[in-house]
Amino acid sequence: MVDNFFVQLAIIIVVSAFLAAFSRFLKQPLILAYIITGLLLGPLFLNYITSSDTLNLFSQLGITILLFIVGLNMDFNILKKFGFISLITGLGQVIITFILGFFITKLLGFGNIEAFYIGIALTFSSTIIIIKLLSDKYDLNTLYGRIAVGCLLIQDFIAILMLILIGGLSTNQDSLLTTLGFTLLKCAGLILVILLFSKYVAPYLFHKLAKTQELLFVSGLSWCFLVILLVLKMNFSIEIGSFLAGLGLGALPYSTELSNKLKYLRDFFIILFFVNLSLQVVIKDVSSLIIPAIILSVFVLIGKPVIVMGLMWLFGYKSRTGVLAGFSLAQISEFSLILVALGLAANHINSNIVTLVTLVGIITIAFSTYMILYSESIYQYFSNYLRTFERKKIREHEAGGSLHHENYNIILFGAHRAGYSVVKRLLKAKEKFLVVDYDPELITKLKKKDVECLYGDISDPETLDTITSFKPKTVISTVPSFEDNLILLKYFKKNKNVVVIAVAKEVHDVITLYKAGADFVILPEIITGYKIADYLTHLDHNGIRKFGKRYYKSLLNDVKNGLI
Repeated sequence: MVDNFFVQLAIIIVVSAFLAAFSRFLKQPLILAYIITGLLLGPLFLNYITSSDTLNLFSQLGITILLFIVGLNMDFNILKKFGFISLITGLGQVIITFILGFFITKLLGFGNIEAFYIGIALTFSSTIIIIKLLSDKYDLNTLYGRIAVGCLLIQDFIAILMLILIGGLSTNQDSLLTTLGFTLLKCAGLILVILLFSKYVAPYLFHKLAKTQELLFVSGLSWCFLVILLVLKMNFSIEIGSFLAGLGLGALPYSTELSNKLKYLRDFFIILFFVNLSLQVVIKDVSSLIIPAIILSVFVLIGKPVIVMGLMWLFGYKSRTGVLAGFSLAQISEFSLILVALGLAANHINSNIVTLVTLVGIITIAFSTYMILYSESIYQYFSNYLRTFERKKIREHEAGGSLHHENYNIILFGAHRAGYSVVKRLLKAKEKFLVVDYDPELITKLKKKDVECLYGDISDPETLDTITSFKPKTVISTVPSFEDNLILLKYFKKNKNVVVIAVAKEVHDVITLYKAGADFVILPEIITGYKIADYLTHLDHNGIRKFGKRYYKSLLNDVKNGLI
């Protein structure tokens, strides 16, 4: 066993980096690599490193910065458009999952307090993992992506509330109601102070401090730790202080910049949190907890998606939207691990529960990653069966409205950024075209400009069946997903007279799409070089300046209207 902390830290970082690279190769989240690092180096296997006061301090810093960033990034605008379905699905999923998880845990032989902690831990889904995977799939702005993110926002609020209650409650059950009431009262007062600061003091203060990047970074951190000091004086946990500190600055125009500067600091310390947590897993715990961990993992991987699908079905959403949203939430969260770590520190639970929840985290994070990445293929396998249960009135069809024509010369998939530039040219040329997009907000804005729109997705067979009946002459896809564009080619190149234009991210994707029948495949980096060379060839310096100014004004107008 290594005693020198610096040597321990060096070993942790090196092993974490190696496992993180391997994890990325397997398309797994890095969190999983950090947890496995602790299991590998800890008492369970090599026994090189054990949890220490210094490591606990470093891991605490990781959670502090993580929750500060969560507060900074709280986006209430998500709930404006999908507030109802996100609230119903998010809250309903938490309640139903907790009740079922509680009783399953009780059947497995655990006590009431243990079942309570485990049940709550099972309800939360990982914001970090879901946002990353949906972003990689370019699905954050899809209907199911927005609903899933809205559910995460609801879950985060509930998680923070649970952290407040656990941090404020004593282990004396006789005074539970009194302590609960006093805790909530103190919390309300603290939130009021933070909100008043956020509205009346923070905008002026940080406008002065944000003039230099370094001062913004230092000032943001100092505000975080100042709130933590106040919170500790009120007998709340550090976690609550860091979250509320972030929430107090979340409305400022500098919040995104501050969040971006803190991410690398967070990533370093969060490694040590997950390593330190998994160091507490010991052999005697694991052998007796394997079966409960598998049972609870199956419940999370299958039960949570079914609950989400059922709730969305009740409110008139398509089975595909429900399945994809449900698969996105089929894992437990970093909040789940923070929750049980806090419960262990408060002596509410023992290390067995930490071990159990950690095992469930490893299993569900690993499997749900592939469920999210291949959710479309999984849905297609079960689609015929699932569609028989769809309701007659589908709510999401309302986003696209009715179409005015039976035929369109041009079909444009994706109208955001590059796609909207195409829209403007087609409107100017008075072409008869149809826009297909999976962002309902964008469709609403385009319809106000009298652009014919259809809510749909390239990978949805129902959408493609509808569009092929329009008999287009040209199909344009500005969606950079290689798999989606292959599907599109299979549908439309059955008619060799149809011209298909697509966008790709990699050179080998360009080659494959050409071989699959594409007529023109655009690689943005290459086409950008061609256009710059074209401007230099055909325009003098004054011409470039005039063109740049026109482009800038057009860009500002499109950004103002939320179209790019």
